[in-house]
Amino acid sequence: MRRSHPSETASVPSAPVRNRESIATAAVVVVVDVAMLVTMGRAVALLAVALVLAYVVWLAQSVLEPRRVLSAYLLALAAQGLHFIEEYRAGFYREFPPLVGAAPWSRSTFLLFNLAWLFVFVLAAQGVARRWRPAAVVVLFLALGGGVLNGLGHFALAARAGAYFPGLYTAPLSLAAGSYVLLRILRRSGT
Repeated sequence: MRRSHPSETASVPSAPVRNRESIATAAVVVVVDVAMLVTMGRAVALLAVALVLAYVVWLAQSVLEPRRVLSAYLLALAAQGLHFIEEYRAGFYREFPPLVGAAPWSRSTFLLFNLAWLFVFVLAAQGVARRWRPAAVVVLFLALGGGVLNGLGHFALAARAGAYFPGLYTAPLSLAAGSYVLLRILRRSGT
């Protein structure tokens, strides 16, 4: 007979614990959104919306099963790393903000912003592996904001420019990886 791994038999948090967890996670989402908007300006408004959307989807989720999601998430994380490198080398930080009426970002601001998110994404992988439910908000944010919306956005930016726009080459990879993570999460949960 097959023995269950402890991570397969972990229970769902009780209602009071889940309520406290939801409130605390909402507070973190608000703080992160405000911090993003204050430091990066309105050019990251869609990312702020994506984080809120990730939180709303997370509310309907149970604990993510690491064996179902973690490998797909790590692939999406690698895709995001490659996408960031392309954006950085091609000057996305100079080209994108003016399109929404904002001043270009400095190289260092763009670098620090993306490295901070990559660090959070790595920590979330640890959270998923340990079945820490709030880590799923970050997983969903990478899938929705960094994957699907980012990928589609780069196609739209290139179409608007009528030529290459920084980040276009790796946008299909981000889109595919984000979509795959969402598929793994939503298929499992039946939502």
